Amino acid sequence: MKRLAPILLTASLLAGCATTGPGASYVAPEISAGDATVLATDAARHLAQPLAPAHTTLLLRPASGREEVMTPALTLSLRDAGFGVVMAPTKPQNSSTTGQEAAGTALRYLVSPLDAGVLMRLQYQNTEAARFYPRATNGELSPDSAAPFTVREASQNE
Repeated sequence: MKRLAPILLTASLLAGCATTGPGASYVAPEISAGDATVLATDAARHLAQPLAPAHTTLLLRPASGREEVMTPALTLSLRDAGFGVVMAPTKPQNSSTTGQEAAGTALRYLVSPLDAGVLMRLQYQNTEAARFYPRATNGELSPDSAAPFTVREASQNE
């Protein structure tokens, strides 16, 4: 438990420092296809709470640069959860301060290794949700032993 406290504090601080502005997502090269599946399933489950899946189209901002494993896994999990999913153009168009765009609700994701696990951040509608996923002794992510999402909503003045 003592080891988990600094990790949660770090995740909370990272969530509090991030901006919710438009831009490309980021997925670290160390993230495997297995990691992406676990993270994508959990992200879709989380997003179904604040957003209505059958009534929401998500405008994904895929990671730029290289081919990565998170975007396909997330697209599949979101569609399985009932969301409409479209890929965002490389430069945002008609964005407003609420994260709503002409084609849907913008979604940006940032996935990075942290300590002995992975930190995932989801940015949507002036909100950022962050969660740390520890690795089990076999090297796989353990979502069941992860802390809950830390959610931060930006005020209108930010």
